[in-house]
Amino acid sequence: MDNGIGVRSRDRPHTLDKLPEWLPGRRVGELKPATDPGAAAVEVALADAERKGFRLAVIGRACALVAIAAFYFAVFPWPNNLAMTAVFLAAAGVGLVPLALVGGRFERAGRFALFAFDMAGISAMLAFAPLSSGDDIPQNFMFFSSRHLYYYVVVALSVLTLSPALVLWSGLCAVAGLAGATAWIAAGMDQLVSFGDMPRGPTREQFMAVVLSPNFLAIPVRVSEGLVIALSTTIAALAVHRAREVVRAHAAGEEKRSRVQQLLGRYVPVQVAQQLVDAGRLAPQLRHATILFADIEGFTRLSERLTAPEVIGLLNGFFDAAATVVEARGGIVVNHVGDALIAAFNAPLPVEDHASRAVDAARALQALVFARDFQGCRLRLRVGVATGPVAAGTVGGATRQTYTVYGDTVNLAQRLEQFNKELGTDSLICGATFEAARPVCADAVAMGSVQVRGREAALEVFTFARGPGTARSAARPA
Repeated sequence: MDNGIGVRSRDRPHTLDKLPEWLPGRRVGELKPATDPGAAAVEVALADAERKGFRLAVIGRACALVAIAAFYFAVFPWPNNLAMTAVFLAAAGVGLVPLALVGGRFERAGRFALFAFDMAGISAMLAFAPLSSGDDIPQNFMFFSSRHLYYYVVVALSVLTLSPALVLWSGLCAVAGLAGATAWIAAGMDQLVSFGDMPRGPTREQFMAVVLSPNFLAIPVRVSEGLVIALSTTIAALAVHRAREVVRAHAAGEEKRSRVQQLLGRYVPVQVAQQLVDAGRLAPQLRHATILFADIEGFTRLSERLTAPEVIGLLNGFFDAAATVVEARGGIVVNHVGDALIAAFNAPLPVEDHASRAVDAARALQALVFARDFQGCRLRLRVGVATGPVAAGTVGGATRQTYTVYGDTVNLAQRLEQFNKELGTDSLICGATFEAARPVCADAVAMGSVQVRGREAALEVFTFARGPGTARSAARPA
């Protein structure tokens, strides 16, 4: 018997949750047509990741400000610590307000506003907040403190949003704020003193006199600080952008893999297609399995009175319903041969109680055609079930191969299907299947022994006494 695989009639198209016609683009809030459902789904996922990242950034910001406030309160003397502690706690509370905008139309604007507010606050600390509540200390000495390092904390928080645009915006605000604070402090000085005002090879006293001058600002140092902030921010933004592209590339690869698997699933069993995609090949197997062979009785006469589209529609409808029945019981529809199908249980994928599952599938197939029609036609099936050694694997040439099961057990299942005509039954199972599936064969009726072509010894066969569609004398709907 030729067990070469035929084109599968079942078509299981790739499904995707329904998406709106217009979806967020690469940046949140920017819309583009959803021409590729897979790419659109990735953009939706990235937008959701940005939203969750923003929530995390807001909460992390509040925690950081509370920690800084606690540091000021614990380290600096009373009551000098109260003002800065209160400022940081207030900023922590105000920063939680944008959480109310998440999911709304102003969410994107709120993100940019929050990070601009933070950078402006740090810049205001540099320009206006005194180093001490005691004697008047020149504001340029602020640059000897660590306050300008807070810019980097805010930039780091912006990375959590996974938005390159927001990271760049934070860096821009930091550079602008540093420049503004520097300009404000410089405007309050009588003159500007820098490292260039030192003599060559200055003594310690000369060096300290310049650096500790109330007019010392060192503009080149401030420019260097702004440049470092800009470079750090750009690198962070590129890293976020790269991470997003990696996600897109991975998603595109998975989408391609899924499409290949779905396409293969039209021609080979879905489980086989999955193994082929995963491993690139399907190793030959020899298993003890159960084969079910089902054929539509009188299909030639039936097809003579139907149009070609009706014949194809009937076969498609039946094969799809039959495959659902088989796969629900752990089997695989391996092949369609004309109006017949071959299903395997325990090959190529292992299942327990494969004989019982095959018997249950045979009953369910008979119940299926008994209970409904296809293209307005009532069908009658002949089913043969056999258990024994089965070889499974891909066969063919180097450029084209097919998956199939073959061996004496496959041939026996087909012979049993044909013996139904001689014995007046709808379903026959061999003795090996009966012994392996005794718990579900309580109603089995021995039909005696039959001589199977190619075998010397006669074979004991069984059929089912009860159940719709299992007896030839059963009444059938008009």
